Amino acid sequence: MIAVAIIGLAACKKREPVPGGDIAAALTSPTIEGAPFDPTQLRGKPSIVMFVSPTCPHCVEQLPAAQKVAKAKDANVVAVFIVGKAENARGVISHTKFEGPALIDDGTLRRKYGVRAVPYTLVLGADGHAREALRGAQGESRLEEAVADAR
Repeated sequence: MIAVAIIGLAACKKREPVPGGDIAAALTSPTIEGAPFDPTQLRGKPSIVMFVSPTCPHCVEQLPAAQKVAKAKDANVVAVFIVGKAENARGVISHTKFEGPALIDDGTLRRKYGVRAVPYTLVLGADGHAREALRGAQGESRLEEAVADAR
């Protein structure tokens, strides 16, 4: 019985594969306001990139936590809405008081990075390359650790 519990815990701690390449440079989707997004603003410090859905309650909970961690750790934070309409995304942004850039993905980023469930978070280093991939809701301490490791 103990062995089963240990194996179960080990499975929960399994690391997600980290996508290669310059993730920041690929974030060229428009903002929820329809404006172009300049990914070069993510250079120079770590970034938390959260793939979210406006209908996902865990995503809605995670956005303020990610923003808090980004402010505390001097990092960038970006929300990428992978489904839904811009007006729904704007509602989530308003409700959560999220201040970072919010992008609308047409499916390109979701497919490119294999996002099958949300929230899905990539923590990027200052060079725009992913250092960690996190699937599912994460506590603030886990996000802080991932950002610290990305420095």
